[in-house]
Amino acid sequence: MIMASKAALEKKFKEFCTELSKNDKIAIIHHSDADGLCSALIAGKAIERLTGRKPVVVLPYEYGNIKQERKAVAQIKKKKANKLLVVDLGIDSSLHSLAEKCSFEKCLVIDHHKLYKDLNSKKIVFLKAQFFTKKKPSAYVASKFAFDLFNKVTDISDLDWLACIGILGDMSLDAWQPFVKKTIKKRNVSMTWLYRFLDLIASVEVVANKKIPELYWEFFDAKHPSDVLESKFHKLLNEFTKEKDRLVEGFAEKAKQFPEIELYFYAIKARYENIKSYVINEISEMRPHKTIILLQFLPKGRVRFSARRQDCKVKVNDLLTEAIKGIPNSNAGGHAPAAAGSIPRQHAKKFKTNIIAILEKEYK
Repeated sequence: MIMASKAALEKKFKEFCTELSKNDKIAIIHHSDADGLCSALIAGKAIERLTGRKPVVVLPYEYGNIKQERKAVAQIKKKKANKLLVVDLGIDSSLHSLAEKCSFEKCLVIDHHKLYKDLNSKKIVFLKAQFFTKKKPSAYVASKFAFDLFNKVTDISDLDWLACIGILGDMSLDAWQPFVKKTIKKRNVSMTWLYRFLDLIASVEVVANKKIPELYWEFFDAKHPSDVLESKFHKLLNEFTKEKDRLVEGFAEKAKQFPEIELYFYAIKARYENIKSYVINEISEMRPHKTIILLQFLPKGRVRFSARRQDCKVKVNDLLTEAIKGIPNSNAGGHAPAAAGSIPRQHAKKFKTNIIAILEKEYK
């Protein structure tokens, strides 16, 4: 794969931004987690400062959610958006990507997931973290990446706090300690202040997922960041925290351990579909040198799963991609330390068997 230089890609990005005008109708698609939301906020605010107009539509997206994808494509076409921004989504991993299904004059992609295919073309400005940094791509989170890029074309220095939330959300604080410390010192706030935003985003994603677009505009239109903390969404925090803590506490008793391959399997049934990432993140922080697979059984015949391995001794994105081979209607992707996907429920046993077989081979 022959890739353009960092300078060439940066030039292409600046040309995209320079060509933006008040006549453009811009849509943004983002991953539904904290990093995805914050990178979409940074991109949206930058667009407003460059053109004088807000994006016409901003929508979250989860990998493999066909219903959500169809709705997003329909809304983009309904709003007659002519330019598309995709942030924190590895659309190059899919042969039928979201971007390809939308009619657009130009598309900008800002992402830090594993590189599968370089999509750069006359219509697509495709920017992967791998093209711009020597850091692990998973650590150069989309919100910080977007912040660094857009800050080259318009002053968005006041949005540093959003990049910090994305950094915390993707568990990349170690890679950005100086930046985060500088931000909280400049704003005279604390790490607790930043984590309050992270918990708020998590609670909406988990308890009231359909309200993520509302949360986006709550952030976007807030006169002061702290106004968001006092919003109507604050009441969801207790429900989220109670369910997350219950599931984290259940790990010690219910998880199945395979010591010889440093693996844990943990199957859960939860009140909320989107809680698994927050449960496994907390478990993984306590066991950074173990491979942890969390399976969430859903009522409609599917199993969603997440995998974590903080020391990257096992690259869990590759592990999951290999484990779903031969399983129909399955998907998987993500980063070396954190990945996810889903399979039909009837193939859960085969998936587990595949995981164990792959790891046993690696450890031998």
